[in-house]
Amino acid sequence: MAKDMEELIIAAIDTPRPENLAEVKKAVEAKADADSAEQLEMLWEEWENRKISTPEAKFILEIAKTGVPGKPFFRKALINAVKVLLPPYIAQAPVVKATGVRDESKTPAEIAARVERLLALRSGYVVFLPGSRRWGVAGTVDAMNASLPMMPFAQVGSNAAVPLDVVLKDAVILASGPDVSRLAVAAAVPVSAALFRLTVEKRRQTDVPEEALKLMARCGCGRKLDDAAFERYWSIGTAQSKPAAAASAPAAGGRRACDGRSLKEIQLLLIKEQEAGAKAFAPDEVTALCGFFAKLPVATAQRESKLVAEVLAMVFDRTPEGSFQAIVDSLAGKTPFFPKDPASANISTFAVWGELASKLLEKLCAGASKVFPEEYLAACALKLPLKALNCIGPHISNELICSELSSHRGCGADLLLWIWKNRKKRHDANLLALVNLDNVSRILSAEEPPKVYLPARRELHSMLLDDWAFQSHLIAMLDDDPVMFGSILQGALFLNAGERQSLMVKLARQSKEIQEYLESGAGKKILDAGKAKDESTDAPVFEATYTSVKSHQILIKELDDIINIHVPENREALKTARAHGDFRENSEFDAAKERRNYLSRRRGELERELANIQPVLMKQVEITDTAVIGSMVTIALDGKDQESYFLLGAWDGDPERRFLSYRTRLGKAVLNCKVGDTFTGPDGKPGKLIAVDKLPDELIAELDA
Repeated sequence: MAKDMEELIIAAIDTPRPENLAEVKKAVEAKADADSAEQLEMLWEEWENRKISTPEAKFILEIAKTGVPGKPFFRKALINAVKVLLPPYIAQAPVVKATGVRDESKTPAEIAARVERLLALRSGYVVFLPGSRRWGVAGTVDAMNASLPMMPFAQVGSNAAVPLDVVLKDAVILASGPDVSRLAVAAAVPVSAALFRLTVEKRRQTDVPEEALKLMARCGCGRKLDDAAFERYWSIGTAQSKPAAAASAPAAGGRRACDGRSLKEIQLLLIKEQEAGAKAFAPDEVTALCGFFAKLPVATAQRESKLVAEVLAMVFDRTPEGSFQAIVDSLAGKTPFFPKDPASANISTFAVWGELASKLLEKLCAGASKVFPEEYLAACALKLPLKALNCIGPHISNELICSELSSHRGCGADLLLWIWKNRKKRHDANLLALVNLDNVSRILSAEEPPKVYLPARRELHSMLLDDWAFQSHLIAMLDDDPVMFGSILQGALFLNAGERQSLMVKLARQSKEIQEYLESGAGKKILDAGKAKDESTDAPVFEATYTSVKSHQILIKELDDIINIHVPENREALKTARAHGDFRENSEFDAAKERRNYLSRRRGELERELANIQPVLMKQVEITDTAVIGSMVTIALDGKDQESYFLLGAWDGDPERRFLSYRTRLGKAVLNCKVGDTFTGPDGKPGKLIAVDKLPDELIAELDA
């Protein structure tokens, strides 16, 4: 596969015709991973030195939508693509910045979505902002201030200039029309949920996630409904305002769910059939659904993973016994919520399970239990949200959960809470033993998980501080070992000083051993650890890398040579090697590729280092009795003879000339010591600073040149 991709990319470099680019895109959609990203760098590097066309810019954006990781040359290609695609009147620096192309924290897929929204914006279009829950009519983009003027829509809101960054983040953009107005006009009997969906599908200019669609209705035509009434309205529609064609069930010979041309259309047809009381699928309907899912592009399935999960749940409810396996098999490798190896999958891939409505989640879990082995479900359980665990848990034995946890240490707050809340039903001491202070501390100290996992994390934190029964259980799990309690609590970085003290008091009330341990002086150490934690949350202090002017210039020259000499030479070598053909047995081509990879890595290293370097003029260094960069130090190590070194910058080290970099172990030990101070040498033996003197004039002249 790797060789096939490489040949496609080379063909696109030599002849960037639409059909060659389409083949590359198809290959990336099938395997949008780090390997593909690395191979694509060859194409982006080739395009870096010429002006790209509009079709090529659109191709770059399509590649970004696949979810392929953002490598250095790919990010530069994205910047060029955005500049080509933006109309001249908005192609200003503030607008380009709002697309996120210069923000390393944004993925290429996020950038592509932002650019699509920007290109879709038209004066007079209807815009819904999920963040502020606001409807409005778009004005003309203000390129200088990177903002979008918005006017009231459907007699709601007021005039305002919204930052373009906010609009491009997640705005829903709809073409204007009389049918759109009905979506935002609040009424006691709003337009039906099905008609709402169909109107948005007809008028939308970019993809609309399900959660945004529901929020649009809640803040639009359904805002006069209370929460319970709105949930009923959204799930089944409001029959009073539904047009006759939409209200009727599919007639014999009419369009069936299995005939849908998109995931959204299948979902809407399934809802209609459900309202009409449809029965189980016929064999031909199952076959049609399998065919649709088999042809569904990987990128679409992954981008619309929640919609795929909802459709699967509704399909399972009507699929005959034994047929659901075929439907799931047709989606193999396309559904991130059913990963091939759950143990190694990222936790974010399971977030969809926590976003589904409860009824759909129950059906999806029931379907999963029919087609996947229990061992697979147990591996998933380690990373599922609590909401999903309540549905899938009954299908998994205690022994398998314990076995998976022993093999893959790393359960989350959701699984720990599920075990605790089901302790009376499951009756398993081994399972309950997993709920211990060590696991609780480790989970709460870990980095913040995706949004859907935060409620369980907050609940676990609250139980640790306030739940008497939970605290008693944690004490019992310590086996009367207060020292272990102290060690764990000292490392509990998620507790502030007040919470730490409160927890110590509450646990001491329940355990005499812990009380005596804290009163022996351990309590003060634990509280001091809390203070250290508070101090450590300050913003990190930026520290430059210091080196001489000479070394700084050498690094700049190396980077300049790579960009202007070595990379062009390597590009020509690749072209020459490609001309020989037969890439599988082309040693010149392999060598040129290795050279390209080295140059790319070295270029990145130099750019990072040079961005952080502060050159030092040695003639300006003030010499006192303290060892500083730019001084000559005389030291004695372990009582041996005295030796003199020139203490210099990070890139100045040269053992033969006794140039000592301050980044070496000996340099770090000596730096900032005063004459007469002792220090620990690299070999662990004591040393002493004897004298600090000025550098020789000829050396200063050399280093400052």
